[in-house]
Amino acid sequence: MEGQKTQVSIEVPFSPRISRLFIFRFFYVFILMFVAIPIGILMGLVGQLHFWYMLILGKRAEFLFDFSKKIYIWGAKWKSYFSCLTDERPGFWF
Repeated sequence: MEGQKTQVSIEVPFSPRISRLFIFRFFYVFILMFVAIPIGILMGLVGQLHFWYMLILGKRAEFLFDFSKKIYIWGAKWKSYFSCLTDERPGFWF
């Protein structure tokens, strides 16, 4: 996979209508917190593992990169939902 570039893109469709239940989105933060904190800890561990993998073997691990990319995309979808940029609520799991 040397020399290949990977581009991450997220599409957020525009919708002129908004659900009036958007005021309750704030409460999802409390529910998602119990999922997001362990995932944040996991991302730290994956980052450390990837660092040592690169340090010892001198190359990157594609499976660790793909896992990190999925988590970041999942987080960006939730961020767009909480910022009221979309009405489509993402799933709890990536």
